[in-house]
Amino acid sequence: MKKIFSILFIALLISSCNELDRMSPNDVAANHVFTSKEGAQSALIGLYSSMQSRDYYGGYYPMIADLYSDVGIDGGFDNVALDEISVLAVTPSNIIAENTWLSIYYTIATANAIIANVDGISDPNFVQSEKDHIKGQALAIRALAHFDLLRMFGEHWDNGSVYGIPVVTTVQKAGDVVTRSSVSVTYAAIISDLNDADGLIDPADRSHAFINPIAVQGLLARVYLYKGDKVNAIAAATNAINDGTFTLLDANNFKGIYTTKFSTESIFELAFDVQNRSAFNAVTYSRTDALRTEVLFLAEEGMNQFFINRPGDRRSELMDFVNNDPSISPDGRSQKYRGEEKRDNSAFIIRIAEVYLIRAEANGLTQAGVDDYNMVRTNRGLSGENVSDFALAADFLDAVLDERKAELNFEGHRMFDLARTGKINAVLGIDAFRSIFPIPYRETIATDGAIKQNPGY
Repeated sequence: MKKIFSILFIALLISSCNELDRMSPNDVAANHVFTSKEGAQSALIGLYSSMQSRDYYGGYYPMIADLYSDVGIDGGFDNVALDEISVLAVTPSNIIAENTWLSIYYTIATANAIIANVDGISDPNFVQSEKDHIKGQALAIRALAHFDLLRMFGEHWDNGSVYGIPVVTTVQKAGDVVTRSSVSVTYAAIISDLNDADGLIDPADRSHAFINPIAVQGLLARVYLYKGDKVNAIAAATNAINDGTFTLLDANNFKGIYTTKFSTESIFELAFDVQNRSAFNAVTYSRTDALRTEVLFLAEEGMNQFFINRPGDRRSELMDFVNNDPSISPDGRSQKYRGEEKRDNSAFIIRIAEVYLIRAEANGLTQAGVDDYNMVRTNRGLSGENVSDFALAADFLDAVLDERKAELNFEGHRMFDLARTGKINAVLGIDAFRSIFPIPYRETIATDGAIKQNPGY
């Protein structure tokens, strides 16, 4: 943690590129960052830029969450850290997990600097509603970052567990150490930030490229679902759905999610451009005849059979198991991140399809639950099903999880879905303690053991 909090926020602002095609932090001198409206706006862009790190939403965080599941398998070339994730045996010294940890805490440190300083800016051109809008986005991103850490490194499925994550809500000095909070305290901090953000962000904002009020509701729905609070998950999901701004594309057009920017399905999409490329194309798709070792994140062979068992599911078209050399590998490639020329593939943080599936799962085997489940299925080429088609509530849960697997593969959900529903052992055949990654050694060592390791590691 000392390593994390020695990162200087101002360094981010000085070095950040204009990754969101907005005002660059370079436009404002560092000593003016929190003295003017323009400086605060640049700091916010620096915050979004921090999320674009290759080790966070620039590529690796969602990819390793699916690699650590029955969705992905690694390519690479004698990449020990990647192999550990692929074979479901991550160690505390894994450099990819460590870089992910550091990158996410970097985003939290950036958010904390904004939250701590934006209200104190004395600029007659900077009205309170504008300060609130910036602060609200920073709070929501801090919540998302803490949640992403919790579901990768903390026992997020157990509200009684002491193994949450360090919750950092103040600007830290280099020597500061923040120990782990319990899971319940971690969830409380995340939900508090999202609720505070909801009251600060401009209620009329519907920008796909930034945190907006509907993104906050969608993230609340996700967090409540993981926490096991189905009532609040349904309420937040309903708020997002009933707004009507973000809608599902039909079976003939849904691939536009991945071939255009900001489709009607994307509630919050972290966009890249040709000058500031994400890693998604490079790590999931190089060229049709490429060797397996040139692609880091492949579609596991079982995904082919998964879609064969779902005739009519148009999402199968986003997997390529044909244009590969089976003598090299039977695995395939995701087609979600094509665009080899620009490589400006977005990170899909929250989509309306996920929100429907959150509400379906939270409602369970009821007409309302099946209706939401069918809403996604029928817009992807499948026929709807009836409540009577499911003998047990557990059967419906399995069906929803399969629908999430079909819809959200290579977007970073499968590892967490298996962990939070207690299916890690049944699906992957590994011990339950491996439902999450270990805390990186460098953090436990740097804090002289103040940050405790996860059980089993």
